[in-house]
Amino acid sequence: MSSKLIEQFAEPRNKTKIFLDRYQYVLSIITAFLFFSDFPDWLLAAPIVPINPLSWIIAFAVLALPFYKKLATIPKPLIAWMLFYVGIALLSLMTVSADEISFTDFRSKVLAALFIALMYIIFQQRSVNQVKCTALFVLFMNVCNNMLELFSPKMFSELNVGRPAGFYIDPNKAGCALMLTMLLSITIVKKPYRWIILLVAGVGIMATFSRGAILGWVICTLLLIIGRVVCDQRRKVLAPIVIFIILLASLNPLQALTDYFKGDPTGANWDIVNRLEEFQNPSLKEDSAMERQAVAAGGWLMFGNRPFWGNGLASTRKWMVSEVSTHNMYLYYMADHGILGVLFLPGAIFAVVYRNRGEEQTILICFGVFVSLWGLFSHEVLAERFTLSSFALLAAMNTNQKWYLKYTNRNFNTAPSPSIAPAFLPPVRNQRIVSQKRD
Repeated sequence: MSSKLIEQFAEPRNKTKIFLDRYQYVLSIITAFLFFSDFPDWLLAAPIVPINPLSWIIAFAVLALPFYKKLATIPKPLIAWMLFYVGIALLSLMTVSADEISFTDFRSKVLAALFIALMYIIFQQRSVNQVKCTALFVLFMNVCNNMLELFSPKMFSELNVGRPAGFYIDPNKAGCALMLTMLLSITIVKKPYRWIILLVAGVGIMATFSRGAILGWVICTLLLIIGRVVCDQRRKVLAPIVIFIILLASLNPLQALTDYFKGDPTGANWDIVNRLEEFQNPSLKEDSAMERQAVAAGGWLMFGNRPFWGNGLASTRKWMVSEVSTHNMYLYYMADHGILGVLFLPGAIFAVVYRNRGEEQTILICFGVFVSLWGLFSHEVLAERFTLSSFALLAAMNTNQKWYLKYTNRNFNTAPSPSIAPAFLPPVRNQRIVSQKRD
């Protein structure tokens, strides 16, 4: 790395660098709040502020101009994935499909890659902890929003489908965002209190009645307990959970909740009632489950027809099977790009998890497991800005830790473990920077 890049991590030595550091703190907090909470989309849908989210992104791209030199530090696996992701889409656009819908889909892929790069340079260096704290605030805010909307339906938007979602409007998106903010922020809380974050996030996720998010929360909770991220002594956490499950099984609160929400004369909670009835009797299939089965069958049929080259960009957005796409990220890309499409989401996860020592390994495993699982429930994983922001934050943490190990400890073997070393990059002594220049 050049001396100019090394100086990015040096302790501020003049008023300009001090100002830029503080400016980056503020910018990272604002961007993390807006895009982790999906607030710009809600303002547009409400409608309160009729500004397209793309305009917000362009504005922050201009505000981030002082940090563009940090693009040179993007991890190579992430660069490779971006080129692969956009390159395959461009090849498909030129050879298979080139209509208006295909161009729109290609543009969304390019914007997704650029958005990750933008969030990376804003989050990188000393802003990681600020972003984590902001994610924790967004977590608590969204749980409060979901609980409010549970008893005051459509409090945030008339477009709500009948389940709490807060600023996300879509309850499935709300559940996914709660899971990601929980995983990204839980390590900034001292270990004895992390179970509170788990439970608070679980309450907010349960309120969305999202099957994928609830399943992801259960799996990640078990992994966090097994990995001793939540508590050093597993029995202290497992015992209350077992007791809680036994009480639920004996009291059967689902029927009581079903009767309560059925009593709403407005019928605004119809989707909650459907989900509760399905949870009690899995043989019942509500409209959403039947729609998912239909579009999944259609996606497999399209993939089977052209398994190698695919049907072109956004092929499942043009079909007659349903008004929506596959509800499955893997099928979505397999129908578009053939067998190569199955690599897009795992490739993105690998790019930010591979050799990442900037976060506890159990958190990285949970992130990979949850996002991989969520790909079975949504075809918008690589389009949602709170998901892309999560990828950018993990990439920034990885870069920070590598620089910390290389230029502070000078030896990877004797460096402290990520659980001990700070998540953000501490200041490097000016004397060391000077000595490196002389060498």
